[in-house]
Formats: sequence, structure tokens, C-alpha cells
Amino acid sequence: MKLAARFALCALPVLMAGCAGQYRLVETSDLETVNQCAMASDHNHQLLLTQQRDLSQGFAELLAELEQTRSQVAKAEAANCPDVTFIAPPPKDNSTEPVMDQVAKQLVGATEQVYFDDLALSLEARIDTGISTAILPVRDIQRFERNGEDWVRFSLSADSEDDSAFERKMIRQSSVASEGQRPVIALRFTLGRITQQGEFVLADRKQSAPSVRLGRLALRDVMVVDVSRDNIASLPDPEQASEK
Repeated sequence: MKLAARFALCALPVLMAGCAGQYRLVETSDLETVNQCAMASDHNHQLLLTQQRDLSQGFAELLAELEQTRSQVAKAEAANCPDVTFIAPPPKDNSTEPVMDQVAKQLVGATEQVYFDDLALSLEARIDTGISTAILPVRDIQRFERNGEDWVRFSLSADSEDDSAFERKMIRQSSVASEGQRPVIALRFTLGRITQQGEFVLADRKQSAPSVRLGRLALRDVMVVDVSRDNIASLPDPEQASEK
């Protein structure tokens, strides 16, 4: 009995690292040690839980700070950085043709043959970039009225063999200081491959050059002048010119 009293069977769970994690037999005199071991294990367990809780709370706070920082950076970029719109560059022009060829301008010399569709005849013309409006030298200028509109009658020939007279409606008058008012008419003419309508000031042959003069308005945007050459443009075909 004394032996039984001295020893007792105790089954105790031990959860600390220094104690076995299983049931074992201990002496009654060792119960205090076992109790101390259990208390130490419980303390370590509580300490571990506290550390885990602190770590979890610290991690959550870190995530919150990172999210706040990211939000502040995004707001700063939106406030300071202007919107950028990409503009595509214009397509590259691989053409090597001269500009004159692209717009199909007519090359003319200092003098050229011009076909007048309205008059059905060809006349030599001087290309004169020093004047604006074209000049048509005529004779026997007579002004008259037809249906309430101003008209003019004139002749082109300088000799008596061909004394044809032409009648055209005046579109306006051109003022010349030394000669007063000159009548202006519209005539359709062809030079090379260019056919267009132009304004011509009627000038008396005695007071002007004997040849037709084409000014800048007749040449603008459609012709290029080479003053060192004559008759560069092909002679207009009267039949083809009248069909244009």
C-alpha cells in the first residue's frame, strides 16, 4: 500500500517543448515539476498567440498604409500631368515629281501663238508679267448700247485686205490716266494645252504695242514663263480648241 501510495499513475498532457507531447507515468514527488512545466507551456502558448495577433495587426496596418500611399500618388499624377493625345504623323510623300508637273502647268516662252475661240483666229501674243490684265490691240473702237447693255465694236486687222469687225459686250471699263476709260471684254483663248476665259482691255493700236499681251491674271496658277525662249507651247489646233 505504501508503495502504491508513493507512486500514482498520472496521465498528464504536456504541451511545452521541454516536455513530451504524450501521456507518461510520473512519481507524486514530480507533480510540482510537471505543474511548472504545464504552466510554462501555457505561458509560451499565450505569448505565441499574442505575437501572432501583433503580427496580423501590423500586417493589416502596413497594407492600409500602402493603399493610402497608392491613392495619394494617383491623385498627384492626375492633378499634375496633362492629358496627352497622340497625333499620327502625316503620311510620307514618296513622290519625287516636281511641283510644276503635279499641277500640270503649261510652260510658255516670251512670245507664243494664242488661239481665240470667240474670234476664230490665232494671234501672236507677248507674255508680259509686268501687267495684270491682258491687252488686245484693236482699231476703230465704237461703243453702243444693245438691250440696255454696253457693247463695243472693233476691228483687229491693220490693213485694208481684211477689215473684219467684231462685236462684244463690255464687262467693265479700265481707267488709264493718259487715255481715259478703256473697254474690257471677256474672250475665251487657248495657249498650248490650256483653254480658259480671260479679260482683255481693248487698246488702240496707235497708242499701244501691235501684239497681244498676256498679263499675270491670264498666267496665274496655270502657266510658267521661260523668258529666254519663244514658242515653247505647241500651236493650238483650231478645231480641237473649239471643242474644249
